[in-house]
Amino acid sequence: MTGPTIVDVRRNALDDGPGIRSVVFFKGCPLRCVWCQNPETFSPRPQLTREAERCVECGACVAACPEQEAKPATTPQPRTRCSSCGRCVEVCPAGARRIAGERRDLEELVELLLRDEPFYRRSGGGVTFSGGEPAVNARFAGQLAAALRERDVHVLLETCGKFAWRAFAEHLLPHLSTVYFDLKLADDEEHRRYTGSGNGRIHENLRRLVESGGPPDGLVPRVPLIPGITDTDENLEAIAALLRRQGLARVALLPYNPLWHTKRRALDLELPYDHREWMPAEQVARCRRIFEDAGIEVIE
Repeated sequence: MTGPTIVDVRRNALDDGPGIRSVVFFKGCPLRCVWCQNPETFSPRPQLTREAERCVECGACVAACPEQEAKPATTPQPRTRCSSCGRCVEVCPAGARRIAGERRDLEELVELLLRDEPFYRRSGGGVTFSGGEPAVNARFAGQLAAALRERDVHVLLETCGKFAWRAFAEHLLPHLSTVYFDLKLADDEEHRRYTGSGNGRIHENLRRLVESGGPPDGLVPRVPLIPGITDTDENLEAIAALLRRQGLARVALLPYNPLWHTKRRALDLELPYDHREWMPAEQVARCRRIFEDAGIEVIE
């Protein structure tokens, strides 16, 4: 069965759940967070990316482009006619161009992910669905999760929380071991300003997930700490209050990571939020205290 577009399958990962994991990055997301770590997953379709640092300005891409649209990676390139055909990628001698995303078959993904089954078992790891938003493709993701669970592989979902509940509950939730559920901004207007969407459905899906009993190995709310946006006392106190209303007593904090800037430039996207420094430890500690003072355990 041919599935949705997958950006990458990262094997031997240690940062997306317990143990050694393989992370499947689904393409397509309903949010447009201005600090997104994976902007190449916004669109559900394959996309051309260009790295100016690698480009030698040889002109091979220009000559190969059937739409006569290609430009060296050092030059801005409009995408009005680019079909992401990959011709320019094939001829680039410096590896400055690539296509982000390809359609993957269900059977192919299952075979690839099960290659590392011994590592999952020895380390307490498994497979993580990330993105993008995997729940946008709930039926396919559910079939993939079901095939992995048949082999007793732990399956973890990382979600922004905005998805169609009925499809999620029917196709995907029954096959998940754990859910990491991101909460960014408690205020609807601020959420819309910085992510391009309100948070009403996200909060409703969190409530439904709690009421459903969640996956067997738990539901973990996560808060990305974005300087000047999500890390304010007001926002974190409001999120802590939201968690308490839902009967949730723990949270994971995700300190800001500035490494996404190069990805956004490679996609020729504007930079609506330009913060290039890592978050200081004392700032993370302040955020942590806000949750702890509210009776919420902060987990690693």
